[in-house]
Parts: sequence; structure tokens; C-alpha cells
Amino acid sequence: MGCTARICWGDRMNAGAYREKIAIEKCTITADEIGNHKSTWAEYYTGYAYVNMLSGSEYWAAAQLNAEQTVQFTLRYHRLLDGMDSTNYRIIFRGDTYNITSVDNVRYKNETIKLRGVK
Repeated sequence: MGCTARICWGDRMNAGAYREKIAIEKCTITADEIGNHKSTWAEYYTGYAYVNMLSGSEYWAAAQLNAEQTVQFTLRYHRLLDGMDSTNYRIIFRGDTYNITSVDNVRYKNETIKLRGVK
């Protein structure tokens, strides 16, 4: 099967698992009237995701080293998510900002996208 628990059965997705609303913002660089560069974040995509925290042992190992919280977001595929990278996009979830560390089009089937974010 290859799917995360409760997300799909065989090749069918469980729509009820995608219940957490997230927004993805894109960074654009603009120049002001005297040429200074400024980063501006604008909403790029909104949708619902299955959100999964790392297990306790992984989280505590990360917390002792970096004091970071890593979360995995699983979304239904959308063509806007195809060109995403980890430098120009970020996730807003429950008012917190997560920097994207990886983007995975699962098995290149264009069905689900897994994003890993660090708070």
C-alpha cells in the first residue's frame, strides 16, 4: 500500500483524514524606489492536510540538538504544488510558520504531496 495510516486504503484516499487547514506562502523579492531588495510573502495556496508530528523519540532527539519542531503535512496533489521548493515557500498552520525542508510527490503519482516543515 505505501500510505500513511488512515490516509488511504489501497489506492483510495480517505478524504476525512485531510482535516487541518493550511496555507502555503510564496516569497517574492521586490525592489523599492532606490533599489533596496525586500522579501514579501504572499498566500500561494490554501487547502486541507493530514498533519503528523514526529514520534516522541524523534522529536526529543531533535529538541535536544536543535530545539526544532518538525511536522509532516500530507496534501492531495494540486498542480500548483508541482513547482514548490524549500527556499521560496513556507507553511502557515494554526498561526505558526513552518519552513519547508522537503517536498515529496509520493511515488510521482500526482496523488499526494508530503511536505516536511520545521517551526
